[in-house]
Amino acid sequence: MKQIKFYILLFMLHVILSLGYASNKLLFESSLSDSIEQLSVPGKGIFQADPTIFYHDGYYYLYGTNGDGDEQLGFKVYRSPDLKQWQGPVGVKDGFALVKEDVFGTKGFWAPQVWFEGGKFYMAYTADEKIAIAVSDSAIGPFKQKLTKSLIAGGKEIDPYVFRDSDGKKYLFHVRLQEGNRIFVAELKADYSGIKEETLKECLHAEQPWENTAYTTWPVCEGPTVIQQGNHYYMFYSANDFRNKDYAVGVAIAENVYGPWKKIELNPLLSQHTSGYAGTGHGDLFQQGEQWFYVCHTHYSDDQVAPRRTALVPVNFSPQGQGGMIIPRFDGTSFKLLALAHQSASPIEVALGDPFILYDPRSDQYYLYGTGGTENGFVAYSSKDLKQWTSAGKVYDGKQPKGWGTKDFWAPEVYAINNKYYMYYSAHWKENPGNKLENYRIGVTVADDPLGPFVDLTGRPLFDPGYPIIDANVFRDTDNRNYLFYSRCCYEHPVASEIAEWAKSKWGYKDIEESWVYGVELDSSLQQVIGQPVLLVRPPARMNDAQSAWESRSVSAGEINRRWTEGSFLLKANEQYYMMYSANYFAGANYAVGYATAQSPLGNYQKSETNPIIEKDTDKGGIVSGTGHNSIFKDREGKLRCVYHGRTTKTGDKRMVFISTVDFDKDRQLQIQTD
Repeated sequence: MKQIKFYILLFMLHVILSLGYASNKLLFESSLSDSIEQLSVPGKGIFQADPTIFYHDGYYYLYGTNGDGDEQLGFKVYRSPDLKQWQGPVGVKDGFALVKEDVFGTKGFWAPQVWFEGGKFYMAYTADEKIAIAVSDSAIGPFKQKLTKSLIAGGKEIDPYVFRDSDGKKYLFHVRLQEGNRIFVAELKADYSGIKEETLKECLHAEQPWENTAYTTWPVCEGPTVIQQGNHYYMFYSANDFRNKDYAVGVAIAENVYGPWKKIELNPLLSQHTSGYAGTGHGDLFQQGEQWFYVCHTHYSDDQVAPRRTALVPVNFSPQGQGGMIIPRFDGTSFKLLALAHQSASPIEVALGDPFILYDPRSDQYYLYGTGGTENGFVAYSSKDLKQWTSAGKVYDGKQPKGWGTKDFWAPEVYAINNKYYMYYSAHWKENPGNKLENYRIGVTVADDPLGPFVDLTGRPLFDPGYPIIDANVFRDTDNRNYLFYSRCCYEHPVASEIAEWAKSKWGYKDIEESWVYGVELDSSLQQVIGQPVLLVRPPARMNDAQSAWESRSVSAGEINRRWTEGSFLLKANEQYYMMYSANYFAGANYAVGYATAQSPLGNYQKSETNPIIEKDTDKGGIVSGTGHNSIFKDREGKLRCVYHGRTTKTGDKRMVFISTVDFDKDRQLQIQTD
């Protein structure tokens, strides 16, 4: 939340200083807060440039420019019943409503517009810097052409907008690439087979200072949308190169579709100064009831153009001047980025806690291990595709000659080393002269097959640090040095802190116990520790620590008098080390995952401002809670995947296994795609 609050304050300050709207501070805080939260959540945003929204039969349909980065070229479509809950892409061809194989064009599929007429859906679009029109029986496609051809012969044209006048005539507003990007209009033939060339006339070109802030020799005026209000026609258009932060929207008014078009003196009406986002422009107008909206795109960030984000802003029309002239105004305080409706991640049909997955190239199979499924040991599952899993039954039984554990067999992790398979696990140690309630240690077993049987190597725990430990994770670095990471249990480990003092005062607790993550080097046999353990990650001690809010949820809610950092897993990527860990009560809804980074396996670790990266979604309309104790593995193709457990409203207290993809953003921040 620290990062979110920082950007909220930054945008508020920028907009308020630019516009002098200090009195509207609360309005900006409310609207920009919604936008920034959507911006900060990876995978949630909608990235359609040059967007258009079309309403039909209870749904709003959103189309736009995807760019040529996708393997499939064409136009995706998203759908919403209320402009808030967006789903998709929902196009009939893998999310696409139109694909290049069905129509004119080989590249550069830009700026679609969709309308309904005579029982058919029509889409005007740009491809190969030409304009074409395709037809479909459905708003989600497939849009096709009987004859794959463009609308206009000769020249280069982009950004079509088809306008039907009150007398039934249809007109094509579009941009011609000649001495800059210039907006033209021409009457269309009734069957959409072409334009009436004799009616072609220029409407607008860039000539005012705000329309060419870069002083380029190729000025840009593009993206026209035209509506009629009263006796006047209103053209919304964009100026400057789309890569320019000053890309913005102006309005021109005329009494005839052919003009003359007079630009409003207040232009630009929508820009980075009124929206708070760079590169705001090229959109379309539509209505929800009596309210007009303008859907447009913005740059991805202040220093990155693509992928461009889709946004929505209300437009109000109010009479002004002689003759009751209607002047449009954008409500910049309600400018919002569009985002997909939250969808909970789906678990696989395996009920295990603390899951770990090994991909074994020798058998070309995935093997899943975890806590639960049997008494005094561990079961395993196998799969070819990470979707369909087959139970292999019990693969380790603690009741064996060298078995040292008596109960609470937890968190197995299996590693393939020199054609052997080593399982590290936690259990309650039978040597317990102090009669401790939590006498946990870590052990290691070996097998010739991923499905066991696994046999204890030493007859005792790997080592004894003098306190209970769980959640083993073994890491071999690129220099072949080996490390063991584990969690010191909360048991008999009270820790003084500002948060502890607050919790004792608030809930009457005697102490607040904590678990901490440690690391220690292992020798080449992976059975002996080298040196002393090093403390790596612990719960924050101060109330104003940016991590305190999410890591202390169980304590702040009065759920329990313990705070955890456990279930650690080390990943090396992007020339640094990512230490993932879980916090909060493992049996509660607030269990969640964060991470910290360092330049060496044993620290110094700094927690990420994006934490938590896996958490419950029940407070966002989802069904998943208690998410945590993850591990990372590489799939058959070498792609990183994250496996963790969670509970759902359907499965109740059972811990179910979830598998998600792993990504890194441009700042090397670790991201888990949980929906």
